[in-house]
Amino acid sequence: MPLAFFNVTDSSENVIIGVMAAITRSRTQSFGLRPMDPLKDLRGVADLIEEAFADDLDRSGQSALRELRWLSYMKPLLWWMVIFSSDHNDFLSGFVWEEDRKIVGNITVNRTAPGSRRWLISNVAVSKNYRGRGIARGLMYAGLELVKEYNVASISLQVRADNTAARHLYESLNFREISGTTYLHLQRIPKVDKQALPPLPTEVRLRLRHFDAIDARQAYHLASASVPPEVQREWPLRQTRFRLDGQEQWLTNFFHKVVGGGSAAYWVVENGDSFVATLNIHPGVLGKAHQLDLTVHPDWRGYLEKPLIGRALAYLYPWRSAGISLKHPADHKEAIEVYKDFGFNESQTLIWMKYDS
Repeated sequence: MPLAFFNVTDSSENVIIGVMAAITRSRTQSFGLRPMDPLKDLRGVADLIEEAFADDLDRSGQSALRELRWLSYMKPLLWWMVIFSSDHNDFLSGFVWEEDRKIVGNITVNRTAPGSRRWLISNVAVSKNYRGRGIARGLMYAGLELVKEYNVASISLQVRADNTAARHLYESLNFREISGTTYLHLQRIPKVDKQALPPLPTEVRLRLRHFDAIDARQAYHLASASVPPEVQREWPLRQTRFRLDGQEQWLTNFFHKVVGGGSAAYWVVENGDSFVATLNIHPGVLGKAHQLDLTVHPDWRGYLEKPLIGRALAYLYPWRSAGISLKHPADHKEAIEVYKDFGFNESQTLIWMKYDS
């Protein structure tokens, strides 16, 4: 679910004073900053998120919002989660800002996994009529102070690339950008003339990937060279992620053929014995969009994207009634430009930011 923040003008000193005062008075009054109480706040938080992110919620965000509303009505289950499950307590932790008996601000603060030392800040939202009052900054201060009470390894958050106000706030709080993801969608696959596509460089060759340990290891090495080291420190690459199960894939392809879909394809481009690019094609079935996953070695960017993406579109053309949805590293601009040249539309780019203490 994307995040948002709206412009604040308060100085840091004034905000800190205001936050402390709000915490003090919220113990006895129903306004200002206070810890979120899941048993009574979830419905108000859901209303706020729907208002603040009305134009940003994708299908998964809408689904998460429905689950949040459903949970707000299941008080016995919610009570059990809050009282007896520390994992869910982490998931439901955070702060709200209340004015006029209404939740007008929210921040969610939780671990990325049970017992993890990595924490995530999300759902930084302020109601439209209450923006510009320093509420979002106050929520951020409270969230950071909460996390610092634990043996934290890192604090991260996600923000839209075009949300300049939010990025300015987070940068002022010592968050810095570490990576980004661009989401692209193609509604209908165009007909591509493969003869008109630029050829691959003569020193490389394109082939189908083998379902063995050698190719799995090469795919891992390519990913290690393509993903920035700082990103890998936050989200380490696991070799098991690059293994393919031939039997499982055969069963998946058989099912796709039964329902009139296409078979998955795994292509590699190699220079000698080393992979310089991989392209995984996952045809959608039963109304689901096709998916592409492209990785290109930094030394070969700008040379392989157009011939590979063009060939992938030609491969998927027999099932052109379904669109293509994909996400791609924002720093791989050569691929994003090629996707757009073929008619893909960018829905959003989300930036990951990490807190530097």
